[in-house]
Amino acid sequence: MSTSKLVAVLFALTAVKIKESVQGKFERQLLDDLLMEYNPLERPVSNESDPLEVTFGITLQQIIDVDEKNQIVITNAWLNMEWVDYNMRWNISEYGGVKDLRLNPNRLWKPDILMYNSADEKFDGTYQTNVVVRHNGTCLYIPPGIFKSTCKIDITWFPFDDQNCIMKFGSWTYNGFQLDLVLKSDGGDLSDFTTNGEWYLLGMPGKKNVIMYGCCPEPYV
Repeated sequence: MSTSKLVAVLFALTAVKIKESVQGKFERQLLDDLLMEYNPLERPVSNESDPLEVTFGITLQQIIDVDEKNQIVITNAWLNMEWVDYNMRWNISEYGGVKDLRLNPNRLWKPDILMYNSADEKFDGTYQTNVVVRHNGTCLYIPPGIFKSTCKIDITWFPFDDQNCIMKFGSWTYNGFQLDLVLKSDGGDLSDFTTNGEWYLLGMPGKKNVIMYGCCPEPYV
């Protein structure tokens, strides 16, 4: 019985290896063609006067800690960003049926979305993962992270208090004419949320704000 299982696994691995080597040739050529003149600093739009639309969402995994003394909330969450890169499109039939690629985010343009009310010493608490790029130019970037956000905590009714803590995300340098941030849904994704023994989550609604600063004529999202 053990021998049969081992042979089956070896055959399966051999089949996968052959398949990967065939597709690897096309992927290599595709990567060379796409990245030959690609500039990750260039905002990837067909018309430079148009804003690049970025769909943004957040999947909350866990409330790790609520630090009343230091007014900080620590959460485990995944960001979800999706946009279309005009310069990362290809014809599937010309590259052996390759439909998507995984690329290091440093090789591509990606939105500089950060949490504005971060209390993290590194400011950005995300871990860089690969960007999934589809043949039509759609890019999906889902970096996980541990977020430390500032929160005005009122302990008047402790220990039976309700707290409203905000996580404010936005582009750090692009204005609303260059990057349009669109909410994926009207609230955070709580499908994988792990409950906290001390705190009960009442909800996680989302809202898009457009802000005008005195220094600049452009809106910021």
